[in-house]
Amino acid sequence: YEQGPDRTLGQSLRMGAPRALTWRWAEVKIPGSQEPGWALQAGLDDATQPTPWFANTPPWYVDSRQGECGVIEVPGLSDEHLALLLKAPPIPQSDFATHETALLSRLAGLPLPPVLKALRAIQGIIPKAILQIEPTPIKQREQVGLLRATLRFDYDGLSIFSHNVQSPVLVSSAASEGKPPERIMLHRDLMAEQAALAKLHALSLVGNADGVFHIALAQEQHRWLQWSEIDFAPLVEAGFTVVLAPELNGWIERAESLDVSMNAPHGSDSSNADDVAETGNSQSPWFDLSLGMQINGQRHNILPFLPALLSQLGSFITEDGHIAQLPPFAYLPQPNGKLLRLPTEPLLPWLNALLDLLGERGHDVSGDTLRLSRMEAMRLGAALGAGAQWQGAQALAEMVKQLAGQSALPEVALPRGLNAELRPYQQQGLNWLQFLRTHSLGGILADDMGLGKTLQTLAHVLVEKQAGRLDRPALVIAPVSLMGNWRREANRFTPDLKVLVLHGAERHEAAADMATHDLIIAPYSLLKRDRERWMNQAWHLVVLDEAQNIKNANTDAAQVVAELNTRHRLCLSGTPMENHLGELWSLFHFLMPGFLGSQARFKLLFRTPIEKLGSSERLDQLRRRITPFMLRRAKSDVATDLPPKQTAVSSVELTGKQADLYETIRLATEKTVRDALANKGLAKSQIQILDALLKLRQVCCDPRLVPLAAAKKIKESAKLELLMELLPEMLAEGRRILLFSQFTSMLELIEEELQKRKLTWVKLTGQSQKRDALIEQFTSGQVPLFLISLKAGGVGLNLPQADTVIHYDPWWNPAVENQATDRAHRIGQTQSVFVYKLVAQGTIEERILALQARKAALADSIYSGSQGRKQPLFTEDDVAELLKPLGQ
Repeated sequence: YEQGPDRTLGQSLRMGAPRALTWRWAEVKIPGSQEPGWALQAGLDDATQPTPWFANTPPWYVDSRQGECGVIEVPGLSDEHLALLLKAPPIPQSDFATHETALLSRLAGLPLPPVLKALRAIQGIIPKAILQIEPTPIKQREQVGLLRATLRFDYDGLSIFSHNVQSPVLVSSAASEGKPPERIMLHRDLMAEQAALAKLHALSLVGNADGVFHIALAQEQHRWLQWSEIDFAPLVEAGFTVVLAPELNGWIERAESLDVSMNAPHGSDSSNADDVAETGNSQSPWFDLSLGMQINGQRHNILPFLPALLSQLGSFITEDGHIAQLPPFAYLPQPNGKLLRLPTEPLLPWLNALLDLLGERGHDVSGDTLRLSRMEAMRLGAALGAGAQWQGAQALAEMVKQLAGQSALPEVALPRGLNAELRPYQQQGLNWLQFLRTHSLGGILADDMGLGKTLQTLAHVLVEKQAGRLDRPALVIAPVSLMGNWRREANRFTPDLKVLVLHGAERHEAAADMATHDLIIAPYSLLKRDRERWMNQAWHLVVLDEAQNIKNANTDAAQVVAELNTRHRLCLSGTPMENHLGELWSLFHFLMPGFLGSQARFKLLFRTPIEKLGSSERLDQLRRRITPFMLRRAKSDVATDLPPKQTAVSSVELTGKQADLYETIRLATEKTVRDALANKGLAKSQIQILDALLKLRQVCCDPRLVPLAAAKKIKESAKLELLMELLPEMLAEGRRILLFSQFTSMLELIEEELQKRKLTWVKLTGQSQKRDALIEQFTSGQVPLFLISLKAGGVGLNLPQADTVIHYDPWWNPAVENQATDRAHRIGQTQSVFVYKLVAQGTIEERILALQARKAALADSIYSGSQGRKQPLFTEDDVAELLKPLGQ
């Protein structure tokens, strides 16, 4: 810098403190104009001599007198704004009047020229974010949603919203108390405003240029509803002051408890004699269903809102037309713009049941009630279960309870001339058949073979004849092999019935007198061939024996029986379903067409979810629907004597490392035993012999039982793999299983595998605490699998609930083995008991089974470890047999 009076040329500068840039207005002449102008000038605040400065970025000053340089601070101005001001030309005085507003805004924060009046400024204020929430006009709700929120920022009473990021800005306050609006220079807190906008966006709110925000997505409108239930707490927690429009006062009406009525419509009662003759009863064939909820103490029918409700809940309806769960409330728009809040928990089962019905109808709902046929009403009741509550149609509700077994069926007197004494379960079957007839329902009598399905059916037909209702023949369709049995049983038990068997070439002549008989018996093979004959006759009852013959709904037999003109239908079958659920649909399509819906819808609702997806929920729904119309008793349910015990040996071959370990231990123990026999003799070698045999048995169960480091590294166990193949299948069949092992450590290994497969069990060993509680879990049916060690449960347990016993490791003493089996096979047992013995093929286990009969003392000794016997437990030949190589 230039040399000063007190400075030497070339002297270095030091950094000085920042200095402020000052502004002033200077009156200047504008070339070519007589009008004065004003120029904005910038400089440093030096009292004596101006200090040079440079418009760098940032600006710098150089003070030669002080030997300093430094940064010039320009508060409130960006670098771009500063550059524009420095280059700004003089402003004619007349422009201040013409462009006063723009100049005041652009010059905010700078000194004003003498010709302009200073304005009040608001600065340093943190704005308050205010949301005014109001209902969206009804016509706009489809586009912008239920509610809208208008955002304003309050700066000390001054309200503003702008998407521009300019500050400061010139604004006008509102007039008040007769005072005109005031112009104010507002210094906005842009960071606070942007933070508020970001919070709204995070809450799924989008806005326009006027600051009006809404939730755009239709599926997200529930946010408004949820927020309104909690006084818009999420908005308040986000820092907003929420102001509600008066229209929001009571805009949601809250419905409370659900009540359902299903009544016969006026004038629809079938008291006409012809109707009674056709239906067999005098109950109304139609019902009007209404769903009501209490609103402000008054019942309002919500059924007319069902289409809107299903539309709103569409995202919760699965592809198969089912709703698994719903939000706590659903909201229905009302004509007055308000919303009706419905609790969904009581509605859910009804919605699912109605979805099923409406799926067949194409969701056709109109009027205040839903007209249901009697079959549809029954289908609805079966889908809901006996616990469903409804008003009206008390007879229908009671019928559902009786079918579900919650109410006793009316007792039917035995018909005169029945040459049989019905057992209690057969009397129950007759009651059930008569109950179905009374209510014009079909059903499947699915008792096990040998329990008298034929007898119960014949008794039912005889009751119908003696009551005067058998004014048409009853038709039994059966396999050819059973027609003789039907004739014999009818002649034996119901000789008063006039029976005609139609079969063979002579049938055509006999059929001419068909209408005069009580019971016609014909084979499935003639259904298509004599179709016209069956179609031309009106029947009182059609019975399909071994009804699985129509399990394929597309066969000629299935199609013919479905078209028969009959008042009542009945299926007899011990195996109503053999391969897939479609067979069950075919039977019900014959019994009660439409009860399980169309074949396509049944596949969508039940077959695919159950058979392919393993849906337990759908399986429960199907079971709940059909079981009232199926009566199934197994022999185990009605037997009075102790059922038989069936024993099977399941052999498994040792391979790989497990087989190698067995042979290694056999060779080592064989040498030890031979040495002991040679040195001490048989009588004194019992410990060595028992130890050798124990190790070999442990290898057969699982190598990890053997107390050797090398054995514990072997993870292969052929017997454990076999067990894990058997158990899941048995449990899936509903078996109740006792699994015994001598080794508690083996039970622990089994537990590990059960846990991997997510199978449930309880275990009883000598270390178990709360023994009674463990037993209760099994006997009560909570857990189907009971692991038991011999020491803890070989005796003293009464477990007739079990129908299967598995002996994981064979016990040497057959008496001990039988004691364990008898935990299940004992007085009180009502089911056949299946006993499985798991044996490693070609090993000591297989040889011990062969020796059990004559080596009871040996078996007892090996298990109990008893010593000190006077006689040897076995001969040297026995030991040699037990220690033979694997597979010999």
